[in-house]
Amino acid sequence: MGIKKTLGLGVASAALGLSLIGGGTFAYFSDTAQSTATFAAGTLDLNSDPSVIVDIANLKPGDTVLKSFKLKNDGTLDIGSILLKTSTEITDTLGDNNGVDLNKFIKVKFLKNVDKGTIITPELIVYETTLADLKNQTKELVDNTGLDQLFTEPDGIKAGTSDTFAVQFEFVDSGEAQNYFQKDKLKLTWTFEAKQGPKTAY
Repeated sequence: MGIKKTLGLGVASAALGLSLIGGGTFAYFSDTAQSTATFAAGTLDLNSDPSVIVDIANLKPGDTVLKSFKLKNDGTLDIGSILLKTSTEITDTLGDNNGVDLNKFIKVKFLKNVDKGTIITPELIVYETTLADLKNQTKELVDNTGLDQLFTEPDGIKAGTSDTFAVQFEFVDSGEAQNYFQKDKLKLTWTFEAKQGPKTAY
């Protein structure tokens, strides 16, 4: 190969190299965008008003006690259901009950949700049962099962609202001497367990 041809190939190779380098330095337009999301959990905050429903001394067989109380939803989420759980603590002061259960002589004559029913069709959770039996049951307090649901409140308790309840207790008179219950005490604890309402698709 002559000298002229050799130089020609060298120039061609150099020109190709410059072309590749130049191709990598072109400017271009670009743009970016961002989206953010924030998730904050709501709260369930159930309160009983008053917290002590009954505080009465000197009861005797045959006496009845009528009380009312409210369950308030002070949270930000609607409450879908509230379960009632019952526990009791008995003090046999004189130690003479001989196995007779005072729970069987304290009767819940009725427990009703005033807001979920009407006078004609009250929403009864309990009509009549003893504390002994109620301890073995879990009751739903804020369902509306009446035939007049279109004219009364729906199930649950909406955030910032409350339901009112009426309850009557009776110290059952057995018709016989019940002296072994004298000076005894019964502490009733009702635990109200609130659960969230239906799921929401946002």
